Amino acid sequence: MGDRMGDRTGLDRRGLLTGAAAGAALTATPALAQLSVSLPGMPAGFGDLVGQVSGVISGMRITEADEIAMGEGYYERFIEQSGGRYNSRLDQDALRQFAQPVMATTKRAALPWEIALIDNDTVNAWALPGGKIGVHKGLIRYVAGPEELAAVISHEVGHAELSHGVAQIKNKRFTQGMSNIAKQRIVEKVGRGKTGAVGALVTNEFLTAFEGPIFDMVTGGYSQDLEFAADGHIVSVFHTIGYDTGHATDFYNTMLRLMPPGTKATTSLYATHPGTKDRIKRLQTAILKDKSPMGPNAGHPGWEQLKTSFPTRTHFRLT
Repeated sequence: MGDRMGDRTGLDRRGLLTGAAAGAALTATPALAQLSVSLPGMPAGFGDLVGQVSGVISGMRITEADEIAMGEGYYERFIEQSGGRYNSRLDQDALRQFAQPVMATTKRAALPWEIALIDNDTVNAWALPGGKIGVHKGLIRYVAGPEELAAVISHEVGHAELSHGVAQIKNKRFTQGMSNIAKQRIVEKVGRGKTGAVGALVTNEFLTAFEGPIFDMVTGGYSQDLEFAADGHIVSVFHTIGYDTGHATDFYNTMLRLMPPGTKATTSLYATHPGTKDRIKRLQTAILKDKSPMGPNAGHPGWEQLKTSFPTRTHFRLT
């Protein structure tokens, strides 16, 4: 998962919370955007490969079926890349039970919503297109109350609910994170007069070409606007399932205490872009503005089991 902060608190710089959209792709140099290459087998006149593939991708009609195919195509391999499933059926079931009321708020019932507990000590969670979510066991150790965990899951559900993966894929900076060979494949397979939905491409060249950038996107964070939108989804979910919105920002406050001052991070629930303090203020404003009725309290199924296995740490590990 990339550079670690000397294993401080078991955190990963690139995967604090839910390869290249939020990591390498977002730091790509201007020169990369001007890249003009000629690869073996590439027709003459391809010119600016990044620009061409970006144009191809932005013209794709990525349907809900394509989102589902992406999620199902990547989910198990991303779980393995993140550390594998935590080997406890009891705890996996507890996390699924806990997440069920949050996922039940979806307006996208066709998505095959699924959540897995990952055997990784970093404080991280992520969501793939199509409703596939991973939560690291390291994060469970730092949520003191059920609302904190519910906020994390609500945020990640928001990314899938609002099709943030599709929006980010169509960003040119996402394209920059792809290898030149991957860019060539996309242009050759999709760009030659083939329009409409991605369709079967999702199961082969598309998955291969996008794997690295999508992995970094889901584990490292989305764009600022998309992160703010996912934060706002927390308020909607809390009102629907009857959770106290006064606790909606608790996990962000935990992150402020958990991360050493000056830490450079671009992640989903903790980020210098956007800043955590700014996100707390925006969430507080959203809470005050939201007048939707409060639903009956859904309770916290599975919470006690999770805390039995992963007691909340009262002191943040610095070594």
